[in-house]
Amino acid sequence: MKALFAAVSLLTAVAASAQTAPAVAPPPGQATGIAPPASSSALRADDSNELRRGRRTTLVVVEREDLEQRLADLEKLLGEAFERSGRGQGRARLREAYEELNDIREVLASAPEARGGYHPPAPPPPPPSSYQPIGEGKLQRLMNAMSREPFAEDKMNVLEDVTRDNYFLVSQVRQVLGQFQFSKDRLRAVRLLWSHVLDRQNGFQLYNSFQFSNDKAELKRIISG
Repeated sequence: MKALFAAVSLLTAVAASAQTAPAVAPPPGQATGIAPPASSSALRADDSNELRRGRRTTLVVVEREDLEQRLADLEKLLGEAFERSGRGQGRARLREAYEELNDIREVLASAPEARGGYHPPAPPPPPPSSYQPIGEGKLQRLMNAMSREPFAEDKMNVLEDVTRDNYFLVSQVRQVLGQFQFSKDRLRAVRLLWSHVLDRQNGFQLYNSFQFSNDKAELKRIISG
C-alpha cells in the first residue's frame, strides 16, 4: 500500500506540471492510451529497482476487487497524463510511476487469500519467571533461627538478612508472621517481605493473621501499594 500511495503522490505532482506543457503527438509507432510507453526491461534504470517487487514491511488485509479497481483507475490516469506530458524529466517520472504500478499488480496477483478472515498470530507466551520461592528446608532453618531470638527486633534482623536474597509465597509469609506476638511487628514483617512475594494475588490470605480492623486496614494499604 505504501507503494500505491507513492505512485498516487507522484502522479499528482507530475500531472499538475504536465497541464502547462505543450501537448505533442506521440512519434510514429509509439503506444498511446493506457498501454505502457516502453517495455518493463527498458524502463528500469538499474537492477536496484528490482527490490521494489513484492516488498512488504507491514502485513495488511485489503479487498482484492476494490484494490484492483483502484489500480485500474490509477493506470488510466497515468496513461492520460503520459499522453499530455512533453518529453523530458516529467515523462520519465511517469514511466517510473507506471513501473511501480506494475510491481503492485504483481504483488496483488501473488498475495494469498485470507480465508475466514485474517487473524494475526498469537504473541508468544511470556518466559517463565526466573524467581523461585525459598525452599522448605531453608524456610525451616529461618523459622528455627527466629524462634531462638527472644525479642521481636532480633527476629526482624534475622528475617531481614534472609529476605535480601530470597522470595516467598503468601503461605510462607503467614508462617513467618506466626513468629511475632504483636500486630505492629507482624505489619512490619509484611512491609519487609511484600516486595519479595511472588503470588501477591493471594495476599488476602494474610488478613487472618490480624485481629483488629485497624490492623487489617493497614495491611490492605501495604499489599495494595
